[in-house]
Amino acid sequence: MEPPAEEDAAARQREEPPEARGGPRPAPVPAARLLQAALLRGARPGPGAEGGCCAKCTKRVQFADALGLSLASVRRFSEADEPRVPPAVLLRLGGPPRAPAPAPAPAPRPRLRPLFQLPGPGAAAERLRRQRVCLELVQCPAAGGAAVTGSGRVLGCPGPRAVAVRYTFTEWRSFLDVPAELQPEPAEPERGPGPGPGREPGREPGAERFHFSLSLPPCLQPEAGDAAPGAAVHFAVRFRCAQGEFWDNNAGANYTLRFGRPPDAP
Repeated sequence: MEPPAEEDAAARQREEPPEARGGPRPAPVPAARLLQAALLRGARPGPGAEGGCCAKCTKRVQFADALGLSLASVRRFSEADEPRVPPAVLLRLGGPPRAPAPAPAPAPRPRLRPLFQLPGPGAAAERLRRQRVCLELVQCPAAGGAAVTGSGRVLGCPGPRAVAVRYTFTEWRSFLDVPAELQPEPAEPERGPGPGPGREPGREPGAERFHFSLSLPPCLQPEAGDAAPGAAVHFAVRFRCAQGEFWDNNAGANYTLRFGRPPDAP
């Protein structure tokens, strides 16, 4: 008795490989991996092979892929091993790391600087005797300051007297007169009998000291930083007394403070 046709067709379908039935085919395995798997299987000693006394001694756990190749590899390094970086990697990373360059020092900020030299004690005393008024000290404002200060001496005389400083920051298109404060010079200490030190250099009997302060506009203050190149302050000292009017104007050139950086600044 012959089997039914349906059973005969099902049996033939089971015997046929998937390729003949049109099913999915397994991906081909590279020959190199097949050869490596075959060598790995052939290198494993069996229970009765040399180097393995029994199945218990040779049993071990190893994770492998579908071809029996190990999924993990262990490599030990010592401190003496020096890593070798490919030249292409070094070139891509810009070479070995370099130490950061020191930050450049900030450039000095522009400020008012005098374009004149004041006389020393001996020359100041001679100028005081000749013109009765002498400028001896000028201080330009530092960071945060907004005024130029200074001092000098006048030869006192009976009657009213006044000292003022005339200054301009518009090249004399306009100017301001600022009164100065007069203070008597400290009395010279009395000398005892016998030889002793002479009079203090530059000291003049009957002289009075004056002090002044010149307020600056915002464009000439050190914090502004945006003053026009060449901006300047010009001034002169005037002394009025019963004997007349006297000026100390730097021998006719006026005293000038110009806004700028120091000569050695970058």
